[in-house]
Amino acid sequence: MAPESEAARWEALCRERGLPLTVQRRAVLETLLARRDHPTAEQIHAAVTERLRGISRATVYRILEVLVRAGVVRKVWHAAAGARFEIAARRHHHLVCVACDTVKDFEDPGLEDLEPSLGRRFGFRLMDYSIQFLGLCRDCAARPRSSRRVKHAR
Repeated sequence: MAPESEAARWEALCRERGLPLTVQRRAVLETLLARRDHPTAEQIHAAVTERLRGISRATVYRILEVLVRAGVVRKVWHAAAGARFEIAARRHHHLVCVACDTVKDFEDPGLEDLEPSLGRRFGFRLMDYSIQFLGLCRDCAARPRSSRRVKHAR
C-alpha cells in the first residue's frame, strides 16, 4: 500500500472513532507509519520535533495514549525496556531480544487458536492479545557470552 493511502486509511479510522486529527496527532501517526521498528515514546518525540519544533514530550506521550485507547496504535511492553509503540495494523506477536531490546514481529496461525480456547476455559472474553517470546536475537546469540549483556531475564 502506498504511504499516502496508508496514512489516509489510518486518518479515516481516527475520524471514524471520533478522534479529531490535530497537526500534532497527524505528525505522531505519520512518524509511526514511517517506521518499521517499535520506537519508544522518546524516539517518537525526537522524530516529531524535527517536523514540529517546540512540541513537548508530554504532548507526544498524551497523543500516544489517546491513539492507544482509540485502537489505532498498540503499546508493546517488555521487561526493563519500557513501552514501545506500533501501528495496530493486524494481530501479530513479538520476539524480544533480552540483550539489545530488538523487537521483531512474527505471525503464527497456530497461536490464533489460543483465543477461543482460553476464553472458554477461563470464562474471559478476549478483545486482543499479543504473545511475546524473550530470548536472544541472531546477532546477540552469536557474540561470546562474556561480551553479551543480558538486560533482563527470568
